[in-house]
Amino acid sequence: MVIIIRGVRIPIGKSSAKQMIDAGFYADKTDYISKLFEDEGTYYFFTRPRRFGKSLLLDTIDQIAQGNKSLFKECAIYADKTYKWKKYPVVWLNFSELVSKEPNLLEEDLKKYFYRVAEAYNIEDKLPQPTGKDSIQSYFLDLFNYLINFSDDSSYARQPIVLIDEYDSPLISCKEEQYEDVLSVLSSFFKVLKGRQKDCKFIFVTGVTKFHLSGLTSGANSANDISFHEDYAAMLGYTEEDIEKLFLSKETIINPVLEKLNRNNTQEAQYALIQIKNELKDYYNGYCFTADKMVSVYNPDSILRFFYAKDFENSWFNSGSLTILLQQMKQNIHRFNVDWDQCSFPIDKIRFKLVHPSPHEMPLLPLMYQTGYLTMDLDPSHVQNKNNLTYYLKFPNQEVKSSLKLILSDFIVQAQQEVGKAYSTSILNSLRNEAWVSFLNIIRSDCLAKAGYRFLDKTEKSFQGTLYVFLNGAFHTTQDIHASAERDSGIGRTDIVMEDQYNGQNTVYIFELKVGKPVSEALQQIYDKDYSMPFNTCYKKVFVALKYDPGKLNITEAAIEIHQLDEEHTFKVMPRRNFTINPIGYFQEVG
Repeated sequence: MVIIIRGVRIPIGKSSAKQMIDAGFYADKTDYISKLFEDEGTYYFFTRPRRFGKSLLLDTIDQIAQGNKSLFKECAIYADKTYKWKKYPVVWLNFSELVSKEPNLLEEDLKKYFYRVAEAYNIEDKLPQPTGKDSIQSYFLDLFNYLINFSDDSSYARQPIVLIDEYDSPLISCKEEQYEDVLSVLSSFFKVLKGRQKDCKFIFVTGVTKFHLSGLTSGANSANDISFHEDYAAMLGYTEEDIEKLFLSKETIINPVLEKLNRNNTQEAQYALIQIKNELKDYYNGYCFTADKMVSVYNPDSILRFFYAKDFENSWFNSGSLTILLQQMKQNIHRFNVDWDQCSFPIDKIRFKLVHPSPHEMPLLPLMYQTGYLTMDLDPSHVQNKNNLTYYLKFPNQEVKSSLKLILSDFIVQAQQEVGKAYSTSILNSLRNEAWVSFLNIIRSDCLAKAGYRFLDKTEKSFQGTLYVFLNGAFHTTQDIHASAERDSGIGRTDIVMEDQYNGQNTVYIFELKVGKPVSEALQQIYDKDYSMPFNTCYKKVFVALKYDPGKLNITEAAIEIHQLDEEHTFKVMPRRNFTINPIGYFQEVG
């Protein structure tokens, strides 16, 4: 009989404390939670990037509020003799489940949510079925009052706990023209909630971003924002100790990972445990959510996915990106024209902490921080004096940095194609009329300069990719001409080839690109590798050699050579024409 041994089940995407505890991957955060129960009527506000365990945190609070002591017997709160394990009624709302496209539907969804809470505590007979006649404010107040007095059971405290998950989801998901109406609905609810703050055990609101919202982030009595407080810096995420305890110290977890990673490696290239530790830190650690103390955590979702796949993968990118960031990229990709290869990104402290009216008005760096693409950089070299007015941000790890480049490249490809389409007529006219200076200036200013740091780096590959996408966009809707990249030819591959069938005569443009090398080398490569041989039936062959300056991220020199069929059907080579940049940044022909 064959015995099948099942591997350890990794709880991907689970937000249940019981599931995580039973599976053995729960990082004990109950010491933080017990502190939340110490104060009366505190209104907490807490932001973290997506997939950091906010829903799991709220489920843990809910289980503790239910008095489920046995579930946490291995946790800090169980050993805390001062915690009394009272039961509290809980109003738990997940705003990501609400309809956000229409403000009136949002109101109806909220009231349905309130009614389901009433059903959970068997007081639905006191609260009427929600109708369009009831306001959110009055309906919620009725529920709240019934929860305070809903039972004579002394095991329940008369102080509801209100948990709100992803409060900002409706604001991020709605259309821009509906933003003010959706904001009004949410603000009216949070204003009422703040009014009953003193009657709650506590209120805990989570989300990704922070906007102005009446009753939450504005006014003298706004919520206690603990997002940036050092005491709560590690309340979410796996710490180094968590990684060691929950994963690396368990042979049933780490051995299958080592076996898979080493399966195709030579003896000299075998992974060891210390190497796994270091690479996990490089890929998935580095999130720091306070400027006062170096407390670094791992993204929990990425860690779980690593041990599930038993390989280093880009989970951050593959698991989807936040809607608000994608919207910003789609609306204005030029806003992201930043040299993302920098080690650190400075920002004024006041601008960093400023609460903005809407996601559409949030500055880039705070947006990147709140969505998890940047984190605090606490390099001691940044600390000039105690009155320093600047924060420094950085990428937390390699996974996030590569994810940003992948996402940006997708949008930039689209943007470059659109720009190419816009200049299609100008490019075609300049090529067909041999107006080379005009053509080169379009490439320099409208293709490469606009791509900038968003897409380009110092490599020939990025230069080629940017130019190809631009040209492909320019000729995308033109039947007479098309562009291709890296076409096999003779003993090599051409960088870019364009073929134009205009007025019954074929013209081929063969591009060879060089980084920091003379254009003469580019032309010589076209000759040496016979790039033009497959096009001997064309009427005209145009060799275009371009020199790319890796410092300026743009072309600075060009050479163009035309081979044209004569009456004897042999190719006549026209004199080479050379071009360079003049002092004010435009191409000009030189002798």
